[in-house]
Amino acid sequence: MTYQEMQARQLQMSIVLAVIFLISMFTIPFLNSLATEAMLVPVFGIPLVWFLVGFVLHIVFWAIAILYTVYSNKWESELND
Repeated sequence: MTYQEMQARQLQMSIVLAVIFLISMFTIPFLNSLATEAMLVPVFGIPLVWFLVGFVLHIVFWAIAILYTVYSNKWESELND
């Protein structure tokens, strides 16, 4: 693999992960305005909307960061070989 191929792979992955990030960020406010009553249902004693913001989004963000790091390191090690 050449350096340019690695850059192209990283760019493609970055675009996909950015789209996932944006969809996850804008889904919760959209759902909150669309189904206000459903978003107020308590989950573990807190409203669903706050559970999604406080817990689920953080898991999604960490997963995105870990995916990017793992694949970037893998591709860079292939480049060095």
